Amino acid sequence: MDSVSLQYLTDTRRKLHSLAELSGKEYKTSEFIVSELKRFGYKPKTIGTGVYCDAGKGNNRIAFRADIDALPITENVGSTGMHDYAAQSGVMHACGHDGHTANLLNVARIVGGKSKTPLRFIFQFGEEGEGGSQVMIDEGVLDGVSEIYALHLCPEIEQGKIGYCYGSMFAGCCEFDIDVTGKACHCATPSLGADAVRASVEIAEKAFNVAQNHGLLLNLGKVSGGLVRNVVADSCKSEYTLRFYDMAKCEAAMLDIERAALNADDAYGTNHTLISRGVYPPLINSALAVDKVRSVMKGRCIAVEPRYTAEDFSNYLLKITGCMVWLGVRAEGHTSPLHSECFSFDESALLTGTELFMKLIEASAEVNRRTNG
Repeated sequence: MDSVSLQYLTDTRRKLHSLAELSGKEYKTSEFIVSELKRFGYKPKTIGTGVYCDAGKGNNRIAFRADIDALPITENVGSTGMHDYAAQSGVMHACGHDGHTANLLNVARIVGGKSKTPLRFIFQFGEEGEGGSQVMIDEGVLDGVSEIYALHLCPEIEQGKIGYCYGSMFAGCCEFDIDVTGKACHCATPSLGADAVRASVEIAEKAFNVAQNHGLLLNLGKVSGGLVRNVVADSCKSEYTLRFYDMAKCEAAMLDIERAALNADDAYGTNHTLISRGVYPPLINSALAVDKVRSVMKGRCIAVEPRYTAEDFSNYLLKITGCMVWLGVRAEGHTSPLHSECFSFDESALLTGTELFMKLIEASAEVNRRTNG
């Protein structure tokens, strides 16, 4: 790692922080990434607002991915200390994607045109709910790639440490709505109506039992229905998220929830529609890739438990070998959780991220030398 890395990481992270844009709308962020990559001698390509570029020649490329979108959160600049760099639009890099992107740009800067190892740098749009990884995969971003790595900032892990997890690191996520339609009537004559709220309540009770029976996590985050207290409701909408580590269990649970909804319709005379809003598979790390990270970073790696949060990096790992790791950023004054209006970090924490990626590149180059030598 060269002597200007910290200055570049600091300047770049703060620039990106000021540009914070929502999923699929990362126009200025994308333009900045493209301009930096061109400045380093690359020929970047775009997929929507996503960007990627290659170094070295050949197939069996090693890819590194950073996500570039932000969240609809108004930053508490008094806590983050980013007075001169906070976005002004109620959008904030509260999940550390500015750090992920600054880190990968720094790696691309160091590598420049010098790599003999075939590499691909992926700057992915739309991780926060848009499923941008699948769009980029469908457009060929993994063509010729054999391995992929990513990191995620973690305020629960001490700065300078890497957190690893074999197998399932993040849960899969299935977001779905259940719309129930009934018939309104006065509450004094309920037999003349069909109560959409009561049917929705029964569906919810059965859905939670289903999730528990399958060992899954279900949350009902929003319910809206009815007009006034003395009228039987003619509609009700419930918004759920289901978290899981086994796709087969998710599919079985969703079938059981559908059956529960059909039974509620029979009982209350209602009709329902179950609408799936999106599914992320579980993020399952390759043991080989995790071993490689542990090998290059040695004693600075610590084992961590899986989390019920979701990450669309999982889509890449359905296709090729790879892993995601946590990059510790916990330090004095930097302990706020991810997705908090107070989340921030010291850019020096990114030095460990750059070191990790550069060492993975060096390890692959050494394997290539041995293979071809």
